[in-house]
Amino acid sequence: MIGATSALAAIAGRVQAMATQADLSLTSAQVWQGLGAVTAFGAGFGAVQAGVVGVPVGAACFAAGALIALRANRHRRDRILDGQLPGFLEAIARGLRTGLQIGPATVEAAANTPSPLHDEVAPLAEELQRGLRSADVFDRWARRRPNSGAGLAAAAMAFAATAGGARAQAIDGVAATLRDRSALNLEVRSLTSQARVSAMMIAALPVGFMLVSAGVGDQAMGFLFTTRLGLAVLVAGLGLDAIGALWMHRIVNPRD
Repeated sequence: MIGATSALAAIAGRVQAMATQADLSLTSAQVWQGLGAVTAFGAGFGAVQAGVVGVPVGAACFAAGALIALRANRHRRDRILDGQLPGFLEAIARGLRTGLQIGPATVEAAANTPSPLHDEVAPLAEELQRGLRSADVFDRWARRRPNSGAGLAAAAMAFAATAGGARAQAIDGVAATLRDRSALNLEVRSLTSQARVSAMMIAALPVGFMLVSAGVGDQAMGFLFTTRLGLAVLVAGLGLDAIGALWMHRIVNPRD
């Protein structure tokens, strides 16, 4: 019983993390309510098509589709953060030019930063207000986000906190670099948008054809949902379709 509870808690945490990475401002309860609604709809669809046998198949297919959609958008929050980071750094640089130290300049910039970046930098501001050394605060942030724009920004801020001289200009330089990188990533996504749409359409066509066939009363649906061989074919086909969708997503999204 304890093992099952731990497993459910781990799954719940993973799904919540996927929703957060997709920049869905939902509580854990709302995420599970949405997933439950999708699963219930799938179970109802399966029941209409194949009776009792179709209930678990339909529920599993719709739930898997929802989870795949969350996974496919797992970098959306990071992209938004990377787009907001240059403005945050430029606000700090403006504070330094007015005579503020890095700590107060960061606190002021964090207060005026919109979400989701605000949720990322607000803890930094709280630590700085408690009197912690800015170099230590930014160094820990850099270690938490090593492979993102936030990691580069944090490393630059940690350096600026310990170095003298033209700190505002150095921070502005990092902000310009991040802005250029964000613009380049946006251009790449724009150029590959047609490939991503094509991949989605190719992955959705088999499922769409199955739904159309079910709507016109195709006898194949009875075979798929009411016989053991049909269920095996259905599960294998949907599994291969999911693998193909993830594979194509990987090709057109090399960052993933």
